[in-house]
Amino acid sequence: MRAALMKKYDFLSSSEFANESTVKEGKRKISCNDSTSTITPSTSNINQRLSDNIIVGCTEVNLCSQKFVNRKELMNDFMMYIMSNTSLSIGDADRVLYGLRFLITDILKSIRGVLKTCASVQPKFIGSGVYYHLGLKTNLLRCVELWLCTIDFDSLNLYINIDGLSISRSSNQQLGTILGRIIAPRFSDVFMIGIYGGNSKPVEFNEFSADTISETKETTDVGLFSVKFNKCIAIRLADVIYDAPARSCVRYTVNHNSKAGCDRCTVLGRRLEGKTTFPIGVYTLRTDDTFRRQTQSTHHQRHSIMETLSINMIITFPLDPMHMVYLGVTKKLVNLWIDLARRRLQNLNSCAIREINNLISGCVTSTPSDFPRKCRTLDFVSAWKASECTLFLLYLGPVILEKTLPQPFYLNFRRLALSMYLLAHPKLHNTVVETARIDLLSFLNEYEWCYGSENVVYNVHSLQHLPDDVRAHGPLDSFSAFPFESYMRHSGFAVLPCGHILYAHSKDLIRGAMCVFLCLYKVCRPTSTYQPVE
Repeated sequence: MRAALMKKYDFLSSSEFANESTVKEGKRKISCNDSTSTITPSTSNINQRLSDNIIVGCTEVNLCSQKFVNRKELMNDFMMYIMSNTSLSIGDADRVLYGLRFLITDILKSIRGVLKTCASVQPKFIGSGVYYHLGLKTNLLRCVELWLCTIDFDSLNLYINIDGLSISRSSNQQLGTILGRIIAPRFSDVFMIGIYGGNSKPVEFNEFSADTISETKETTDVGLFSVKFNKCIAIRLADVIYDAPARSCVRYTVNHNSKAGCDRCTVLGRRLEGKTTFPIGVYTLRTDDTFRRQTQSTHHQRHSIMETLSINMIITFPLDPMHMVYLGVTKKLVNLWIDLARRRLQNLNSCAIREINNLISGCVTSTPSDFPRKCRTLDFVSAWKASECTLFLLYLGPVILEKTLPQPFYLNFRRLALSMYLLAHPKLHNTVVETARIDLLSFLNEYEWCYGSENVVYNVHSLQHLPDDVRAHGPLDSFSAFPFESYMRHSGFAVLPCGHILYAHSKDLIRGAMCVFLCLYKVCRPTSTYQPVE
């Protein structure tokens, strides 16, 4: 049977396979221009698949070079390299290993066993879950050595983001990720630093992020040294981007809906109609010194591990415009209009909402492809994504609401839209930041007059602090969570088909977390130790 299969798939014999000249004659040359080729899952000839897609680079690979003694370790490293640099799925990788077992009988049967041999990723038990640290320096070094081939630079700026993802609506299983991105001298893709899987979110951030903070402190204090180029690169942690709930967990402050919940000033909120509201006005701003000394004790819970880094604990944590402005304030305004129309107050009724919906529907066909989503009607506002909120606030709303909303409501909305447009402008943001600050204060006063002080919640109050972040970090899009949320969205696609099923049927915690890790392996892309033989 073995001989028949080898003949059917045109496999080389073991002696032929070990012969370098035979292998090289059997392969076709792969040039640099073919570096992006991928393995086609539907191809039945496994030997041809390997010869066509074995390397993402400019040179051939001799699988069984005599310089490697342990063929099993070589094959494991080779499969790690393939998984990290191609679009090969776990199922297809298992089929590749099955075919290779006719040539090398002592290799593992499943790619899951190969991935478990990665010594650089060790499980760490945290509460009811398991954390895997994939590494910060390895990702930074990969980008640095790639860029140094074309440009010369001495420093880079780093963004870090922590986010969570529910695996399934029918269970309480959670994924927590620590993501990173380089924003200078070039923009890199988002990469994963660490991943957590468990039955609940990680409770202790200091324990959850200890490995990441340790690596960050080392790289920011000492720098990142590239042996290949004999060069040390200075690393600066420019921003730590979170939404409001995550920011309070990371810095160990009270929740954003608490009495002293504002991250930027010492204003004290009050409870009105079951909501924490903040009075309009200018209050004493928090500084790095007052934060570390915890001068307002009601704002703090304990000290955070982030305080060990040489960063400003206020400026380094900007207010995320995606969650605060687009998903927060924009949805809040639309929900207020719908509620007023339902109660027939302030000259709003269901006819006005219906007319707005018709105008939005009419804009769908003419919305350019620059926008990733078309805006849905107000009936689906609770399901609006951040890109839909952005489209409505900055582009559609100022036009279609002019004849449909009452004049005070429309002018208030237009003032917010203009302020956000100026703060998001890549060229004008720095020159109009003070004008935008004045407009936002006027917006808050008009907002309170239109909708009442009981609706001046955290997101609305924090608008007045947004110009400070624009002055420190640049336009709104430069410190928003959009790239990280997009990355997490694809991570969810990788997990949902099978990850939650494997996790749910796993008896022990380590096996369940490993299943989740395996499903996310294509997204995480840890660095393999395998290198092509030149």
